[in-house]
Amino acid sequence: MRRYCKTLVESTAIPLPRIKAGDRGKRLPPSVSCEELLTEWEEDEEQTRAREVLLDAALKHVMEKGWSLDAVRAGARDLDLSPAIAASLKRGAGDLVEHFVQQCNDQFSVQIEERRGEFENLRLRERIALLVRWRLELTAPFIDSWPQAMAVQALPANMGPATRQLALLVDDMWHAAGDTATEYNWYTKRALLAGVYTASELYMLTDYSPGLADTWEALDRRVRDVMRLGRMAGQVSQAASQSADGLRAFASWLYTRTASSQPPQYQ
Repeated sequence: MRRYCKTLVESTAIPLPRIKAGDRGKRLPPSVSCEELLTEWEEDEEQTRAREVLLDAALKHVMEKGWSLDAVRAGARDLDLSPAIAASLKRGAGDLVEHFVQQCNDQFSVQIEERRGEFENLRLRERIALLVRWRLELTAPFIDSWPQAMAVQALPANMGPATRQLALLVDDMWHAAGDTATEYNWYTKRALLAGVYTASELYMLTDYSPGLADTWEALDRRVRDVMRLGRMAGQVSQAASQSADGLRAFASWLYTRTASSQPPQYQ
């Protein structure tokens, strides 16, 4: 990559702008070379890796200190860092929760590929229920403190990232289940599945049955209801589309007949 940048810089005189978040509405600084820009990217990657190491260390203290900056400070001490580094997290505990959810989502994606043979021969409803269960099982170890994590996600600063993660998760579930269609009820299916996941997550918080058996039973019922609602929504949308097509065809026919009719001629 550096060799490519060096060749690009030496062979062209095209300036590459440096745009940062704080530069909006201000005069931009002088253009920089590709080499300097690549150095900035590498520094950002190093900062991202350091942040992930810190958050990984903080997760080990969540059971004791909850989803809070106290857990981050404890993780910093484990890494022989100053506890003051916790202040570098712009959204505080929100960054910690987002990091854990993303870890679980990444692990879930790997799990899908490794265990695909377990659900390929199941019906669509059974596949969806199994995928939701696998993802919830990744959260289960933190079930005692998860109400606090959900409260952190509900804060205005954290709702955007949390919603985006949920949207990507349910989209991955539908694709893994074999649904690659892009018809009129694409959004409906994902919205319904997001509701199923969130409801099952809430149910799990108060489930004291062995192996969360009551949660999985409730999940099966909700998926069954959603599949029924999804079919109904699809039928309604299809009927509305067909009705609209019929009205357009009738209007076109009526216009043609009216235009072709000539008024009587009087001498």
